[in-house]
Amino acid sequence: MLKTLLAAVCVAAISTVSAQAGVSVRIGGAGSDDSPDTKAMQVFKEKIEADLGSDVSIELFPGSHLGTVDEMVEQVKGGVLECMYESVGDLGSFHPAANAEGVAYLYRDEDDFFRIWRGPIGQEIIESIAKDAGFRVIGPAFHGFRQFLVTKPADSLDDLQGRKIRAPGIPAYIESIRALGANPATVPFEEVYTAIQQGVVDGVEQPLVAIKDKRFYEVAKHLVMTNHMAETMGFMCNEDWYQKQDERVRAAFQKAAESSADWYRDYTDKSQADVLASLVAEGVVVHKPDLAPFIAKAATANYDPALQPIIAKIRASQ
Repeated sequence: MLKTLLAAVCVAAISTVSAQAGVSVRIGGAGSDDSPDTKAMQVFKEKIEADLGSDVSIELFPGSHLGTVDEMVEQVKGGVLECMYESVGDLGSFHPAANAEGVAYLYRDEDDFFRIWRGPIGQEIIESIAKDAGFRVIGPAFHGFRQFLVTKPADSLDDLQGRKIRAPGIPAYIESIRALGANPATVPFEEVYTAIQQGVVDGVEQPLVAIKDKRFYEVAKHLVMTNHMAETMGFMCNEDWYQKQDERVRAAFQKAAESSADWYRDYTDKSQADVLASLVAEGVVVHKPDLAPFIAKAATANYDPALQPIIAKIRASQ
């Protein structure tokens, strides 16, 4: 009996080590090789490999090398790709909670963003997405507030009315931009530069780091500082795959992802002024409109009823 018990323990131990040794993770992303998005992925890789050593192998594929953002989402959903690092809002068509990212003026500031996402409300959102949509979001990170970049001057909300602005194919983003009076156009992220260049759209709305990284400033020269949404980056993994990893691996993933998010927050805080200055040096004209009309107009947005309880819970907590 004792021999049988000892044998079972040994087999379990060997199986655990083998499982850990066999953890191979591919992570896709859309950021360029030298973008902060890719650096955040590298921070994650360094942290988790320092923690797990040879028990894990992480391969990074930035620059949309594995496909467009939408294609990578489908790959993760189907279990073809383990994880990707992108905007949590890209899961909006799979679960209404992910659309919280696209709600205009939802967070008061950066501290409020982290208070929500690292608190019980954020955890509730993460668990609901995992349970109902099959994506495990790990380490939500602040990518900065989004701004409008347009081809013609815009000094007020009135100046943006009717402008054709590229929007992600995510319901809440589309509704927010529509509520602000612009005309949302769903163009794949990889095609935005050309769409602006060819006049298909009048501009785009993105965080400053993305505007610089994707060189959108080359084809649109008017930056309208609206701070209308806070983009939430995160590692998004196939939930079934994630739950098959043992507790040690999952804990290491969480720890490394939070370290990556902390790095991104520090980078964003320190780099915003420098990024803005670099855009101005490239000929970008900065417009700083009164935001009160924007906030009032955004309040008229008609979001998915399934998203409304989440919006209400976040705002009630403030």
